[in-house]
Amino acid sequence: MTWWRWFAARLGGRTPVGRDTVAAVVLAMLGLTRIPLALWLGDGHLPSPAWVVAGATAASTLDFAAIALRRRTPRAALALAVLVVVGATGLPAAYTFTGVSVLVCAYTVATLFPRRTAVVVLAVAAAAHAAGGVVATALGGRTHLVATFWGNQDGSPLDLTLASLASLAIPGLIGLYVRTTRAYAAELAARVTRLEGERELRAAAAAAEERTRIARELHDVAAHDLSAIVVQAGAADRLVDRDPEQARHALSSIRAQGRRTLTAMRELVGIMREPQELPGSPDCPDSDVAPPQPTLSGVDTLVAKARDTGMAVALHTTGTRACLSPAADVAAYRLVQEALTNAREHAPGAEVVVTVEHRAAEVHLTVHNGPPAAPGNGDSGGYGIVGMRERLRHCGGELSAGPATGGGWRISARLPAAREERA
Repeated sequence: MTWWRWFAARLGGRTPVGRDTVAAVVLAMLGLTRIPLALWLGDGHLPSPAWVVAGATAASTLDFAAIALRRRTPRAALALAVLVVVGATGLPAAYTFTGVSVLVCAYTVATLFPRRTAVVVLAVAAAAHAAGGVVATALGGRTHLVATFWGNQDGSPLDLTLASLASLAIPGLIGLYVRTTRAYAAELAARVTRLEGERELRAAAAAAEERTRIARELHDVAAHDLSAIVVQAGAADRLVDRDPEQARHALSSIRAQGRRTLTAMRELVGIMREPQELPGSPDCPDSDVAPPQPTLSGVDTLVAKARDTGMAVALHTTGTRACLSPAADVAAYRLVQEALTNAREHAPGAEVVVTVEHRAAEVHLTVHNGPPAAPGNGDSGGYGIVGMRERLRHCGGELSAGPATGGGWRISARLPAAREERA
């Protein structure tokens, strides 16, 4: 906030119209101080007759009043400013800078009205201003007393017309430029807002699509586990009389696998309870159970397939394999798959290093590709990172992605290990 806005706000001018009013009042009060100053300098005598001083003071006050009205009624304020100028030319004396409101109001008209309307209003004001000056000169008026006639004393009609045109055209052109600049800035701001909204919608759509895909994969995982439970239950039923110990062991396995399936189903329900509406996953007929989704144990096969396409991919695995929940296991595989796809599209020919670190309570995944050896696909309109982050969020993991030190791209993820279920 500038010092003037701060000062105007302190005086109650918190709006543009209020600040104009404060400015007009302050200027009028400063103008009134010229009367006691003139009395002091003239040893108690005014330099002009009292009626002249009163007329000049009234003209100056009305001039400032036009500034206070410039936003409320711009055309009326400009008309008042022109009338003040024409009236001041008939006085034997006038205050310096009387007529400055013509410049201010001309600028305001140009900034607030459409271009064609502003040009018409300014042209009419300029014609009235010039005609008033010509008539005032013919009647013995003094046009050099006001600022908008540019010191023309006994000027020709051409000089007065040119002065009038300059007094309204210069601030008018400035106002038109400011209006155009403001409109352009507003259009840019609206476009940025619109693009930001579209980007958020696309990201939300990508996240919703990814949640749907996760739900389908968890559906397949649960269906596979339930089919295994059915097979084990049938075996236990056959062994319950012949080999009770083996039947007990089969029942224990059924209980453990049932708990894992319940965990997966809870994750599925959690996804489907997201506030966004998601399309329903397709039904899986009981007679055609889908196979389990790929998991982290299949990363070596995934890397081998990437090598077959010509990519230079290295896989490093450390630690004892941790037990992940079904959702986290699938998410880990999909993360590496998406990262390799991105590297192939955006960094062709770059060396890629996949690191899998198994720790006690979590698994760390890192996929780092170096700078591309050839120009890649520069289109960054995909939402693979959004999908990765959505997957990890649902299974309690974290994801970070960005430029790597020394060039290239680095994707790091942390997935929590599943808590062990006791039979």
